[in-house]
Amino acid sequence: MAKKNALELIPVKRSHVNWVKEEGLIKLKIYRKHWYDKIMHRLFKTPLEITVDLDEIGSCVWMLIDGERDIAEIGKLLEAELGEKVSPTYPRLTTFMKYLYNADFISFRDRK
Repeated sequence: MAKKNALELIPVKRSHVNWVKEEGLIKLKIYRKHWYDKIMHRLFKTPLEITVDLDEIGSCVWMLIDGERDIAEIGKLLEAELGEKVSPTYPRLTTFMKYLYNADFISFRDRK
């Protein structure tokens, strides 16, 4: 099996992740609706809603994820938008994409 270049992957926002833009920054909102979440809430008082506040760079990346652009394209647009703030762009961007993927906020698809 051939190795895939991470920059060619296309991130896609997961449908269970809601988000709002407040004062230019993105807040991701995840609602726990499964039966086991409700049990955990009753037993251990775990929250039924989780909010993740993204910083300026994370918010910009989130807005650039449209299900069509690959990571390389997002990196170019990110550099055009924020300049030196994101340097080194691709190591930071791939690390953030891994975080979003591991948190189940995005999935990846190959180019068609």
